Amino acid sequence: MFRGAGGRPGRLRVTPILWCGARSDKYVTTVFVPDPGTARGEHTVSDAAREAHLISPVDLGTALASGQDVVLLDVRHTQASDSADPDAFRAGHIPGAQFVDIDDDLAGTSTGANGARPLPEPDVLEQKVRRWGIDARTPVVVYGATRSPAPARAWWLLRWAGVESVRLLDGGLDGWACHGGLLTSAETTRAESRFEIRPGRLPIVEAIAVPDFAARGQLLDARPAARFSDPTNPAAGHIPDARNVPLPELFDARGYLKSEPDLLAVFGARGIGPHSRPATYCGSGVAAALEVLALALLDIPAHLYVGSLSEWAADPARKLVR
Repeated sequence: MFRGAGGRPGRLRVTPILWCGARSDKYVTTVFVPDPGTARGEHTVSDAAREAHLISPVDLGTALASGQDVVLLDVRHTQASDSADPDAFRAGHIPGAQFVDIDDDLAGTSTGANGARPLPEPDVLEQKVRRWGIDARTPVVVYGATRSPAPARAWWLLRWAGVESVRLLDGGLDGWACHGGLLTSAETTRAESRFEIRPGRLPIVEAIAVPDFAARGQLLDARPAARFSDPTNPAAGHIPDARNVPLPELFDARGYLKSEPDLLAVFGARGIGPHSRPATYCGSGVAAALEVLALALLDIPAHLYVGSLSEWAADPARKLVR
């Protein structure tokens, strides 16, 4: 777990009293304020679940400035082509970060019938985890472009594999820049670890069980509304009885995940409450991972349909509603 930093801030200076747009109300009480004399400060979050799954740009900057060891994973991808964006990483990333390819590193081989981004083979994933230097002691922070679901796929996969301390940078790179965070083009490598993954630590749902969640009103589709249902769009369609929760509804105007009351309202409008046990899907198991994270902030455990619609639609016997 990250703790308040002592000592003087180094190169990674942050300016937490400056906010892009309106001041956030999610990170409450006092915040870390650089002080040339004491350089001490505190930062608390509004909920234990949020603290377990998210880290603010302020807290990340403070941790890095104090010399705390953090495994940083940059999971940027280009939404237009739905592919990894190593060029953006090379142009500038948070110091110490390693690039993670959403397809090569966070997915297995697609056969066409198992979805576009199936789970990687456990032994292959373990090799990646060790290469990134992940161990049982060092906290992991994943980040990407603001509002991007790609880092949430890394958050989910690592948690599924038994990595306990994984957090998403709330606000993404825009939030980092807003608070004075620096970028570098320098490459980083970490010593390889000997971590042994424990697959299955987060729940998944297979295609055969998806209709059960739908019948109970507990199946959520994270895709845009135009992809969920549009009779004029041949690419549109959804699993019968699914309920649409487009990702933009999870973010505030600045690209931070909404507060718990606001998220409860978003999911509550779809019949999901504190005692629900929903399942989420999207096109390829990426956007849906962010929905799992948002539900985790509410202490609502959600199943991920990893194969998602790319697997569901591969079988002509499975119904789609347009």
